[in-house]
Amino acid sequence: MKRRYFIYAATVMTALTMSVASRAADVKPPEPRVFGGAQAQEVYRVLLDRDGLLLESVNDIIQQKNIQDGEVLISAGSVQECTFHFVATTTMKPKNVYKTVKGPFEILAGMGIIADGEPHIHIALSHDGQGGFGNHLEKGCRVLYLAELTIIKYTGPPLTRKNNENGISLLQAK
Repeated sequence: MKRRYFIYAATVMTALTMSVASRAADVKPPEPRVFGGAQAQEVYRVLLDRDGLLLESVNDIIQQKNIQDGEVLISAGSVQECTFHFVATTTMKPKNVYKTVKGPFEILAGMGIIADGEPHIHIALSHDGQGGFGNHLEKGCRVLYLAELTIIKYTGPPLTRKNNENGISLLQAK
């Protein structure tokens, strides 16, 4: 009896797996949108000291250096307070949740694209070596000891962001 049940269960699982796989194969993922032709024009290496504001400083440098298109790379540092947001649903219209954390946090990484003079940066933090967390960087992220970052200014076909019908800000050619 146990052997028959096992064979029946294995048959059902195989059928379910094949059904899910065939449905997944029927849904063709969208093609990537590739924006080429950009070249690095300038590279700015930046050091932020204690109490510096991360996103606000990036925005100041973008304005000072007239960067319309580029990239931000945050390679090292620590923060004493940081606000970020993340999506909390899988529905077509995202719901954002904002969170502020306080305490000593190491910056694991941060990066994003600058389009039309606006940075879109994600940051990953760690506390007590207990794993990472973070998401979309918001204003109010205060440096603890230092933060080292690179801002790259691109030349070439400009990019911008526009919201789609669900309010998701997507890159596109300007």
